[in-house]
Amino acid sequence: MTPELEADFWRELKEIEAESIGWIPLDGAYLHVGSDEAVIEVVGVAHASMAGSNVLWVV
Repeated sequence: MTPELEADFWRELKEIEAESIGWIPLDGAYLHVGSDEAVIEVVGVAHASMAGSNVLWVV
């Protein structure tokens, strides 16, 4: 198995696991609705290469 094929396999497995517990795919991100209470969790760190990107930062 090539490294690229193996990486694709593990990525797809993680996607299937996330969807099986209620996470909804949103074009590269996931949404989970578990209750009426709003919770926003931001993961990741801004870096210089994002300067030309459209990014919504919620603080």
